[in-house]
Amino acid sequence: MKEKNFSLNQIVKGQPIFKRHLYISSALFVVIILITTFILIQLSLDSLRDRINAEMSTISEVNAQKIGDRIQSANLRSAVLEKGADLQWNDEIKAYMDTLVADQEEIVYIFIQNLRGEILWKSFKRGMELEQNHFSKALFLPKNPRPPTIELISLSNPQNHYFDVIEPILFNDQPQLFVHLGLDNNVIERRFAQLRGNILGRILLASSVIVGILSLALLYVLWLLKRAQVVEAEAHVADRLAYLGTLASGLAHEIRNPLSAMNLNLQMIEEDINHGETDINELGTLLKGTKQEIKRLDRLAANFLFYAKPLGLEKQNIPVSEILDDVVLLVSQECERAGITLFRQDGMGQLMIKADRDLLKQAILNLMVNAQDAVSSKPVGERNITLGAFQEGDQIVIRVRDSGPGIGSEEARNLFKLFYSSKRGGTGLGLPIAQRIVESHGGKIEWKNHNLGGAEFSIWLSQ
Repeated sequence: MKEKNFSLNQIVKGQPIFKRHLYISSALFVVIILITTFILIQLSLDSLRDRINAEMSTISEVNAQKIGDRIQSANLRSAVLEKGADLQWNDEIKAYMDTLVADQEEIVYIFIQNLRGEILWKSFKRGMELEQNHFSKALFLPKNPRPPTIELISLSNPQNHYFDVIEPILFNDQPQLFVHLGLDNNVIERRFAQLRGNILGRILLASSVIVGILSLALLYVLWLLKRAQVVEAEAHVADRLAYLGTLASGLAHEIRNPLSAMNLNLQMIEEDINHGETDINELGTLLKGTKQEIKRLDRLAANFLFYAKPLGLEKQNIPVSEILDDVVLLVSQECERAGITLFRQDGMGQLMIKADRDLLKQAILNLMVNAQDAVSSKPVGERNITLGAFQEGDQIVIRVRDSGPGIGSEEARNLFKLFYSSKRGGTGLGLPIAQRIVESHGGKIEWKNHNLGGAEFSIWLSQ
């Protein structure tokens, strides 16, 4: 048997599946974090845009309220209600509007119109006087209403935009005047960009911290995995060495017995020859015994090599009856010489199975050989073996039953143990080989002592 060296590093490196799954899971988790971060950023930006719009609306409302309060404090309410012409010449309101425009960066202009569309007061930020040419477009008239907010292109700098926002001034719960505030879009966008940068920085910082923590956790898990794999590999090597030790010990024990018998026979032959007392019959008996032990060694070596080598299955769909016929053909002559009666007991219909024909035949043959050995202790006429196959659900059952003494309790505990045999000259490999073949097909072997006597072995295989 070709010796195989099992390296600890090879075993550790030969287990990449879990690690690969861990990498994939970690990558997916990072992708989920990135997608979540992107969605969070979009939601934050939308919320920020709404916040800026709400802030601009608040600025318009507050300034309109201030102007309305100033008009009332200047005792101009009656003039407004009476639509007096002296409103247009009140410098106090104009000065107050100039103060509001100068103190608030986002306000480009303020002008106030009455219900007839007449502009009563107007105030501009320095350099924005040209914007009054837009006022006729921005007027709110009951007969020709406009949206509360419209976007206009700056006449002073066409690259700039601003929003004209209307807020009513109420007297007696009725709108009497309309305040127009020009809000600079550049200022709004600059404020939005500043807030956006702050929010993005915080989100990215939090995401980086989370990814960093996850990366450290991943490295720690990989370290634990590597450590666990080393421990597992060491245990695997220890188990392998222990298993090889068991095989070597069993094989040495099985080889020693026939070698001892052969050595004893050869010593006796040598003594007879040296003393000149050669008995042809005795010499023939000793040589026959030696030949049997040589055959036993050969069978042991062949069985051990078969058990030790990898099983390369060549599955094909075959009738079960053909395999059983082949087995019967192989054992029929030997059974006839030993006075053993063979019975076939197949189920209904043609049973098909996908299996390796030669290996499955070998497994059944090993069970048949065990059955032959079991019934050999019975008188001629009571040596019966029944071989059959039938279907049970989606399983094919191949059954070998003998009329021997059955299996004792001690034998039952060691039934499939390597090199264990209850008969003289047995290799103790027949049942382990059969079990290995059946399990390689995804099946199992069961046994029991039959009520009417003898043992019954069943091979269960999926169709």
